[in-house]
Amino acid sequence: MIFHYFEITPKIVRPIIPIILKSQTKLMLYSALIDSGADYSIFSLDIADALGIKLQLKDKVKFIGVGRENIDGFWSKIEIIIGDITYETHAIFAEISEFGHGILGQKGFFDHFDVELSYKKQLIEIKSEIS
Repeated sequence: MIFHYFEITPKIVRPIIPIILKSQTKLMLYSALIDSGADYSIFSLDIADALGIKLQLKDKVKFIGVGRENIDGFWSKIEIIIGDITYETHAIFAEISEFGHGILGQKGFFDHFDVELSYKKQLIEIKSEIS
C-alpha cells in the first residue's frame, strides 16, 4: 500500500495515514501518525467512547509522553483496518485529543508491517503478509 505524506502547513508534512478503527459494534474513520519512536499505538479516549469500548480500571497503564510527562491510559483490544488489511491488536487509549490524530507505534503497527518512509518523495509504503 502506498500513501502520501499529509500536509499540515505548506512547510510541514507528516506521515499521517487514514485508518478505520473497529469495535464489536461500530467503526470510525480516523487519521494516525506513523511514529517509529512510539513504543505503542495510542488513540484518544474520545475514540474509545465513540466506539462504545468499555475501558476497564484493571487495564490502566501509565506511560511517559513526548514532553516526559506521565500520562494515564487504558489497554484495550481494537481492530484496525488499513487499506484492505484488517487486524486485531492491543492499543492504549489516552487523553491525546489535542493531537487530532492517533499514533501508530512499535506495538500495534510496526509489529504487523514493514514500513518505508521517504520524506524526499513524500511517500509511505506499507507491506504486510497479513491477508
